[in-house]
Amino acid sequence: MTKSLRFRLFLSYVAVTFIILLAAVVTLGLVWRGAQARIIHTRLSSSLPLTARLVRTMLRQGVDPDDIANQVSDDFARRHARLLLVQRGRVIGDTADGALVGQPLFRHLPEKVKRPGDRQTGGVFVGPDGQEYFYALTPIPPPQDAPDRAPILAVQIARRHFLGLSEEVTGPLIWAMLAALLAGLAFSWLISRWITRPLTDIARAADEIAQGNLDFQLQVSGPAEVEHVADQFNNMAAEVRASRQAQREFIANVSHDLKTPLTAIQGFSQALVEGVASDPASVQRAAALIHDESLRMGRLVDQLLDLARLESGRVQMRRNRIDLARLTREAVRRFQPLAQDKAITLTAEMDDELWIEGDADRLMQVLVNLLDNALRHTPERGAVTCRAVRLTDAPGWAEVTIRDTGPGISPEDLPRVFDRFYQAEKARRRGGAGLGLAIVQEIVRAHGGQAGVDSPAGQGAIFWVRLPLL
Repeated sequence: MTKSLRFRLFLSYVAVTFIILLAAVVTLGLVWRGAQARIIHTRLSSSLPLTARLVRTMLRQGVDPDDIANQVSDDFARRHARLLLVQRGRVIGDTADGALVGQPLFRHLPEKVKRPGDRQTGGVFVGPDGQEYFYALTPIPPPQDAPDRAPILAVQIARRHFLGLSEEVTGPLIWAMLAALLAGLAFSWLISRWITRPLTDIARAADEIAQGNLDFQLQVSGPAEVEHVADQFNNMAAEVRASRQAQREFIANVSHDLKTPLTAIQGFSQALVEGVASDPASVQRAAALIHDESLRMGRLVDQLLDLARLESGRVQMRRNRIDLARLTREAVRRFQPLAQDKAITLTAEMDDELWIEGDADRLMQVLVNLLDNALRHTPERGAVTCRAVRLTDAPGWAEVTIRDTGPGISPEDLPRVFDRFYQAEKARRRGGAGLGLAIVQEIVRAHGGQAGVDSPAGQGAIFWVRLPLL
């Protein structure tokens, strides 16, 4: 469980959520310090006019400043604030049980407020207990009949950090963080499940393929990268199916091609052993057939080994400067006698000096295979045309085309002509093991080229080979 991709993705998203929340808390703490100061100062300043009016009214009613402080102490305690009444620099009323009554206060206030005039002012000062306080003060004129005509200062103070304001914000903040954390966990689980579900489907599909269910098709939706992996997996499964089918066809084809010569060899050798072929002519005929069939088997084995070496990349291609036109002309010249024997017109059309780099022997093998294939599938009085030209629509490339007037290739066989071990039924009736074109394609690929075939309806077959020019 802990090693699964889903669990690790979930943990990573949870870690990211915690980091984001932690960063938010730290940032909020830094911002909160300034915000808290502004809130406290605003509360003190906004409530000061009402406090001054209340104090002025009570003074006119003859209430002693210390009694005024006692009467409003509960209200200020609820607001986490404190009221000081100051006259001539000394505290004459304190809502905190008169703790500062009789003590000088100006030494704790900035110099600019020692003579405040008749205007409201405020700021921060360090109190007698060494802590920072916010203050807001305003002068109040004494009653007309007061013995001391000096102005009385109403000073509201509050600690820089008091519990009440923090409690107002901390509770909702904690609930918001818990809600964000739960939402983050839920989102982390959903997103990890969304990402890993298609991967789980791919893993299950791989198990199906491993168990031999090659027809299994993977249907996956999700991120583009995962869909691409699923498409490639389906392509891989299709390749495996094709390879398995090619293997079955190879076994069937090779078995068929080996069975015929083996049957002939077995039959004629048995005739020789049992003395059925007793006269010299029969013995000679049996020996000749055994020899021909053994040569046929040898060619088949050589083709199989050659194809295996080409596909594995163990064949080292010699790289020499070759005139493709001259090489093609030589290949056509070799097949002229065979074409004349079958009454087939074999013609060549060449551009001059098509220089390429490659292995002349292997490229001759390509041309020989294609020409032999064309002549075998062309009826008497037919025609085979071989052309080697520069491509005008693809500069830097040369193309060799071999066109015959045979029956052509059926549309269902056309895509698989170059497949390993594939052999159409028409080709099988004309002999061959079906490996020549696969060898052609491997040689051409080793030279950085391309090989293909076209078969227009009723116009025979056109095999083409394209190779890069020097």
